[in-house]
Amino acid sequence: MLGELIAISAVLTFVGSNAIFRKAEYEVSPVFINFIRTGIGTLTFILIILSLNQINLVIMIPWELWLVLILSFVFGQVIGDTAYFTAQKELGTTIALAVSMTFPFFTFILSLIFLNQPFKPNLFISLILIGIGITIIGKTKIDSDNSMLEKDPVTQGSKKIRFQEIFEKEFMKALGFCFTAAIGWAIGAVLIEFAIIKIDGIIHVEELSSIIGNVIRFPFALLILGSIVWRENCLKKKIDNSLNQKISLRSWFFLIIASIIGTSLGAYLYTESVHIAGASVVALIASTAPLFALPLTYFINKEKLTKKGLLGVILTILGVLIILI
Repeated sequence: MLGELIAISAVLTFVGSNAIFRKAEYEVSPVFINFIRTGIGTLTFILIILSLNQINLVIMIPWELWLVLILSFVFGQVIGDTAYFTAQKELGTTIALAVSMTFPFFTFILSLIFLNQPFKPNLFISLILIGIGITIIGKTKIDSDNSMLEKDPVTQGSKKIRFQEIFEKEFMKALGFCFTAAIGWAIGAVLIEFAIIKIDGIIHVEELSSIIGNVIRFPFALLILGSIVWRENCLKKKIDNSLNQKISLRSWFFLIIASIIGTSLGAYLYTESVHIAGASVVALIASTAPLFALPLTYFINKEKLTKKGLLGVILTILGVLIILI
């Protein structure tokens, strides 16, 4: 029961922080958001391990597990989270979560291919429900964009058709980022569970395993994301040498608050929940994140979802739950 409660807390911090990040996404890129939250997470876990005077336990971990932990962050946070934030910018928190949280389905597919997990007939039912759910979500989003175009007197005739094509293309691209996030998270979750179990057997201090895992994971992810942000800024300056956009204090406030909630607290809760309850249980609870997102995103960002959109979200969640139960 403890693992399930921690997993629910992790989902709440994840959803809440993502909704807050939306308040800053018009001034900063998805990669920069991920870089800031990873930087704060790195500082948090290093301070924790130093305050506990247990840095020697980090040194005890063999390089093979360091590699597994680094890979888990590369897939889960560097690839998965960056793809998610990119999709959220276009789709909003609830819809982006509904599609991205199909990652347990991909976890099962990967286990079927690489770990010889027994085949489940309900895989087809899951696939059908997820497919219908995402189709409804997509149609709802495109219809919403089209209705906005109809209200705009500027977009008439051929211009309207061109704008519709752009909106549909952008939606499909955002959908691709959602699936990239889902696959990245699926791989990352399996690697985390494997690594934390191995760490338990080495240090024999289970309550520190998650912290040690994050102390190793975060700094390497920060280096990777830092290099991507640096490259991103260089490309922007090549396009416009006079580019020197400053981030407002308001956006910095939201970035830092959301990072503390979602990364410093959220990453620990997530890793600990995987450690106690297992990746499959956490995936089951995390798949319901879009339902948690509905009230939070409305309260924080006034995001609304139509009845059809809600139906698509519920069908997608049911599709994921079927493969997990």
